[in-house]
Amino acid sequence: MLPQTRPQLGELRVLVIEDEVLVRIALAEELRATGLDVVEAMNADEAWSYLQTGGRADLVFSDISMPGSMDGLEFARRAKAHYPDLNVILTSGSSQFVGTQECRDFLPKPYAFDYAVKFVLEALNLKRRNVR
Repeated sequence: MLPQTRPQLGELRVLVIEDEVLVRIALAEELRATGLDVVEAMNADEAWSYLQTGGRADLVFSDISMPGSMDGLEFARRAKAHYPDLNVILTSGSSQFVGTQECRDFLPKPYAFDYAVKFVLEALNLKRRNVR
C-alpha cells in the first residue's frame, strides 16, 4: 500500500477559535487533512494574544459565544480594525447574529465538518483570487 499524501495548500493558516474541545479538535483535524496549517485557540482572548504576538493567520474560524473577556463578535471587530485583510468566519447556534457587519461570513451550528471545511476552502480561494 502506498502512503497517502495530503494535498498541499501552500502556507495557508487557519486559526480555529472554539471553546468546545471536541468540536475544535475535530474541525482542526478535518482542516489539516486538506493540507492547511491550523492553529487552535480555546477562546478569543487566546487567539487575540496569538495574533498580537506575531502569530499569522490567513483566515479565522470562530465561535461567537464563548467564555473570556470577549466573544467572537468582539474578536471580529478587533481583527477587522487591526488586520483588515484577515477573513473571519463566525459560527453560532443562534441566528440572531446573521446580518450584522461582523457576520458577513456566517456558518450556523450545528454544521457538518465536511461542509465547514468546504466553506473555509471557498473563503481562502476567494482571498487568493483577490490578492492576485
